[in-house]
Amino acid sequence: MTSIKKELSIVILVVFLAAGVGIASADRPAVTAAGGQGPCTEFRLTPGEVGPDAEYGRSVAIDGDLVAVGAVEDDAGGAVYLYRRQGMAYVPVAKLVAPDATSGAEFGRSVAIKGNTVIVGARFARVGDLERAGAVYIFKNNRGSWQFEEKISSPEPADEDNFGRALAVWGNTLVVTARKDAAETGAAYVFVNRGKRWIYTAELMAGDAAEGDYFGQSVALQGDIIAIGARNTDEAGGLYLFRRSGDGWREIARVTPPDGRRNDQYGFTVAIAGDTIAVSARRADPDTIKDAGEVYVYSLTGDGVRPVARLTAGDASAGDEFGQSIAIAGDTIAVGAWKADIGENDDQGAIYLFRRAGTRWIETAKITASDGAAGDEFGYSLAAFGNRMVTGAHFADQMTGAAYVLPLKP
Repeated sequence: MTSIKKELSIVILVVFLAAGVGIASADRPAVTAAGGQGPCTEFRLTPGEVGPDAEYGRSVAIDGDLVAVGAVEDDAGGAVYLYRRQGMAYVPVAKLVAPDATSGAEFGRSVAIKGNTVIVGARFARVGDLERAGAVYIFKNNRGSWQFEEKISSPEPADEDNFGRALAVWGNTLVVTARKDAAETGAAYVFVNRGKRWIYTAELMAGDAAEGDYFGQSVALQGDIIAIGARNTDEAGGLYLFRRSGDGWREIARVTPPDGRRNDQYGFTVAIAGDTIAVSARRADPDTIKDAGEVYVYSLTGDGVRPVARLTAGDASAGDEFGQSIAIAGDTIAVGAWKADIGENDDQGAIYLFRRAGTRWIETAKITASDGAAGDEFGYSLAAFGNRMVTGAHFADQMTGAAYVLPLKP
């Protein structure tokens, strides 16, 4: 692989907003591309007022020209920063906070965008007298102003439920996962948007649910299919698929890795696009490389899946945890390896791109931040839309955090 770095000069119109967040900057491209491909342009998103130890970049989302970045420790209770693409720049448009913010709520632990709606998970939010029950907050753009619309909690909230640990939205359907109880069995809750309200319709649990499964570690939703990761099912991990059936949902498949081992954490992250499902086992040991990580790719087939490929980093090293994050757009899969060492920089992090070639998936690029440093954990979070992706490096700049928008096809 060849490392390509080139200075790029771009004139950006700087816009100062009342929210106090800074302009997105266009920095140097930093891509290691297979086959000598050209460089990619990196945009670093910089919030002007984010506090120290904010962990900006803990979660990210992108839909069209709108980007959301979660900072779970900002302002003590957490915040989400919104940016909108304008020409060559990403202009900050809003900073979202919970109207009932409390310290340690982790508002911004998860985030999703649906058109003019932004949905934010705060897994440690207080619900009534219940500590750390968790909640989800709905914000909507009303004539250019982002306004809080609704707070959603579990239909049966309990202390330490961690409702909002992961979420996914598609059309008028929202899925939110929760710890369920201190035993970490896990559950997912389905809501349907009806007018200005999100109405609870179903609770999903694994048919073979057991304590310590961590069902709900990850979730993806597309059309009538919900995929939920349980990173400790049978100690190796599992993936559960549910299909909409009338007004309810039924479990149609349980998927496990053919060579899963204890603590592989299969199901840690899941993504769906079209007929493709990608599931990570971030602590798997491919070729006996401990905790290097791998990603399994499947094709949806009726009420099941067909194995297609197993992805690993071409330069895999022990402890990379390839599969910390996954995003799919079209024929490209992006995989974050947040613990990858870059040169002398331990845990700087990297993202690997894979392109579909017939029935195969080929690694085409390894991407790192141009200003990356040891401990940044670039690739911790990842989302994609069209030909762009956004990623977080939540420990950059001494845990203040950073986020980057990059082309998905360098």
